[in-house]
Amino acid sequence: MMTMQTVVLTAVTAVPLLGASLHTPAAPEGLEPKKTYAVIVGMLGTASAPDWDKENRKDQELFDTLARKGVPTNNMAIILDEQATPEGARTALSNVLQQTTPDSTFISYFTGHGGPGVCCTYKEGFNVSEITAAVKKQFKGRNVLLMADCCHSGGLGVVANDLAAAGFRAASLTSADVTVTSIGDWTFSQTLLAALNGDVLFDEDHDGFVTLGEAAAEVALAMEYRAHQLYGFTLAGLPESWHLAATNGAPVPHGPAPGSFRLKQYVNAPCENEEQVGRIVGWDQRKYLVEFLGYSDKKKAACTTDQLDAISFKRFETGTTVAVSYHSETLPATIIKVQNDFHFVRYIGWPGNREEWVLSDRIFGDAASHPPQKDVVFVEWHGTWWLAKIKKTDARDKRYFIHYVGDSDNWDEWVTDARMKRVGDH
Repeated sequence: MMTMQTVVLTAVTAVPLLGASLHTPAAPEGLEPKKTYAVIVGMLGTASAPDWDKENRKDQELFDTLARKGVPTNNMAIILDEQATPEGARTALSNVLQQTTPDSTFISYFTGHGGPGVCCTYKEGFNVSEITAAVKKQFKGRNVLLMADCCHSGGLGVVANDLAAAGFRAASLTSADVTVTSIGDWTFSQTLLAALNGDVLFDEDHDGFVTLGEAAAEVALAMEYRAHQLYGFTLAGLPESWHLAATNGAPVPHGPAPGSFRLKQYVNAPCENEEQVGRIVGWDQRKYLVEFLGYSDKKKAACTTDQLDAISFKRFETGTTVAVSYHSETLPATIIKVQNDFHFVRYIGWPGNREEWVLSDRIFGDAASHPPQKDVVFVEWHGTWWLAKIKKTDARDKRYFIHYVGDSDNWDEWVTDARMKRVGDH
């Protein structure tokens, strides 16, 4: 899924100290609601083929939040599910962009299915390069913020860089790196909405604002610890110091913690009779206050020190051949590089040298001890090879009924040898 955020900013003028220069510093740079325009596209499914639960959907919440912050509703377009066709997205982009002014900011947000590279799709498909073309043609402002909550959404970084080359200031912040599939809940969107609402815990430098860089840092941690995936972040002209929101609420009180765990640390802790990943958001003298994210909601619980477990990940060396879990399958892979807790792996025998970032929880050591199953194959779909399992064989017509690993049964289909490769084939 995806999200985008827009933030409300209030100009702040510094009061000069006695004897200081009378020069008034410029107001902090950031999003201004009255000058903000947004297109929000949410593809959670159709009536005939639902994919995700629509309860408390965050694409609608994003729209409502921006409106509450002061973004005029006629500056925004939101299209959901059956209306969120490629043509619907094109029309929404055109209608909003043509209203923009020279000092405006444009925000695009998408949630739904995503494909590798720069293509985010739902059935028919919508290539995000169309955003580049539309902005170049119709946007009258300068600042562009791209948000997405879906698989491979880091491809929006290409759009940001293309727009920067055309003279715009752009940035993309997404749930997943371009190589990575994304979790099927609202972790990314909930984190961005917290940034938009000025969560005081996000304000790392305690200056009273949540910046683009601070929001990205929180997204990075949330996606790593809650979703076990690498996020996407590209700055292409917009600075990390760009203000998203004034902080909301009082600073977290300082005082001795009941144990050695830190504020904002991610831990395993009990929530509703089961252990879940949570983040420490405060404490009193005896217990830590831990925040948990559900599919589309938040919960908090008070936990004693002995109820918490620190979360850590192992690191493997580059060049190591390992077995990596891919949804319900295990495939041999080589570790190409390491970035903090993440390993960039290349799957052996995958057509096109498919690569992605993974944590150690998906690495199982020796690849030789985890050979791929015989019914696991790769199937070509719209120019990309996807992992699939053969469910049925039609020997007479020489075709196979396959299920794409990790996807809904709605995508199951019959394919022939022309679109299929066995693991290890090149």
